[in-house]
Amino acid sequence: MILKCIGSGSSGNCYLLENDTECLVIEAGVPFKEVKKALNFNISKIVGVICTHSHADHSGRAYQYESVGIPVFKPYEQTTRLAYLGGFEITAFDLTDRHGRFVHSNSDGSECPCYGFYIAHPEMGSMVYATDCELIKWRFGSNVNHILVEANYAADLIDPDAANRAHVLTGHLELQTTLDFLRANNSPELRTVTLCHLSECNSDEIRFMTEAEKAVDPGCRVAVAKKGISVDVSLVPF
Repeated sequence: MILKCIGSGSSGNCYLLENDTECLVIEAGVPFKEVKKALNFNISKIVGVICTHSHADHSGRAYQYESVGIPVFKPYEQTTRLAYLGGFEITAFDLTDRHGRFVHSNSDGSECPCYGFYIAHPEMGSMVYATDCELIKWRFGSNVNHILVEANYAADLIDPDAANRAHVLTGHLELQTTLDFLRANNSPELRTVTLCHLSECNSDEIRFMTEAEKAVDPGCRVAVAKKGISVDVSLVPF
């Protein structure tokens, strides 16, 4: 099983979990044609799409999949929190603060419901994916083999005068919060960590990777999601 990054960040998010016969699309924030190219136009292997929330950089292209009959799982619009897509079992969990509020917001300041995903597949084991939130209150411990998680900004790097400072601070994961989540879920079973949705202005890729490597066991591989990278997330030992 391979995790491919098609896009990560405010310009559009999309990741693929792909083996020889199946592909799960995580987020529909880039044009469908980019996914087609990444799959050598073999779109018949796409078993479905999962989207975390309604913002365009995560679900703006969902209609392109729906128009050709590919199922799209949107827990922010549906009552179910469980989906079976091909060999993938996906459980959605809410990304609320300690008071049960969705702190990620829309342009008008209203709450934007956002969900994370616990994804299981026989070839991969399990993966937790979470982004666009202030914290992750859930703990998975040794029940997670791979983590794909936002590390959007570092508090000491963000411009205090930035126009979108309030949105960044309340709707995205700060580096130390991400590191706390990694430490809380570190175990010998954790094989890979991929940091995603890094801010172009308020992050430092090398620093973030270095800090994440310190938060997990030496045997866990750490990467940053950039367009074109692939991470082996197979369950079989490397």
